[in-house]
Amino acid sequence: MKAVRLHEYTKRPVVEDVPEPRVTGPLDVLVEIGGAGLCRTDLHIVEGQWARKSGVRLPYRRWPTRG
Repeated sequence: MKAVRLHEYTKRPVVEDVPEPRVTGPLDVLVEIGGAGLCRTDLHIVEGQWARKSGVRLPYRRWPTRG
């Protein structure tokens, strides 16, 4: 499947192939996304402003992921 990803602040996002998510354990769920959007914070991240304000390095993962 395709995903838009940002690997470095101030760099352009890229469209990449990523593995399809899978349910592999008894506590895993697969969520279907019906829509997605873009907020001003997303633009701040792309512009590199969020790095200065937050000190967070990319890639940033807030929740645990598998795969």
